[in-house]
Amino acid sequence: MNIPHSEEEKEEDFLEYLYMGWKSGTEIWPHQVKMHLELMDAELKRLERGLMASGYLRKRAENSGYRLTELGKVQGEECLLRHHNLTQFLQMTCGLEEEEAEENACRMEHVISGNVLQGVQEFLKYGETYDRVVRDVDLRYLYPEGTYSFCMSLYRMEERFPRRLAEESEWFLEMAELIVSDKESFFILHGKEIEKDCRLWYLDGEKWRMAKREQNDFRLPQSALTCTVSAASPLTECDGVLGITEGIQKPEEAQCRELNIHIW
Repeated sequence: MNIPHSEEEKEEDFLEYLYMGWKSGTEIWPHQVKMHLELMDAELKRLERGLMASGYLRKRAENSGYRLTELGKVQGEECLLRHHNLTQFLQMTCGLEEEEAEENACRMEHVISGNVLQGVQEFLKYGETYDRVVRDVDLRYLYPEGTYSFCMSLYRMEERFPRRLAEESEWFLEMAELIVSDKESFFILHGKEIEKDCRLWYLDGEKWRMAKREQNDFRLPQSALTCTVSAASPLTECDGVLGITEGIQKPEEAQCRELNIHIW
């Protein structure tokens, strides 16, 4: 696969290739590196100088192959391990054949951070995954079209440990509805007997938006909530800040409540 590589990426590939040769007891020569990495003579010389300046490569004697320094062996091993871990990860999680997984690992290994690599290694060792926060999650990709009912709660904002239900919880049914269509997804909060002047607000970024009301029901776009998706749990917790007012004035801090919906 012909993919442009930066100088740093070429150096890492160079080190990885030399380390593989050292580990197998095979002497690697310049013409082999040129062929393996598809390098021109000038590129090869430049990479050699860079690796020697970094302390990874010894000066090559005439009529001999390359020799890594101890530091070069450590760095080469790290590059090879990263490549192998990513290849295995892609095979296990994406169902790729080894050749395709290798090609994609080559593209990824130079740009992932240490935290990403650690997560990959933890998954390969123990099958462990991490909770992740997904904002503006499009629930159409999680649920087929239809109507779903989930438990909801309203909490007071100023009391966190433990959380206390807000008095307005009594205004609503315990179950909220999630409506999923081919074009959008949204929540319906079903009220009981709610005053005609009551308005429900949600945060859109830093701006307050008024929820659409139909009789005693209020409609919230799915983007009004932040969902924490856990691979270890069948529950997905969706939270959002609501404001409850009488009339069209925007809510003050004392009128804010935390909405919590558990979807599964």
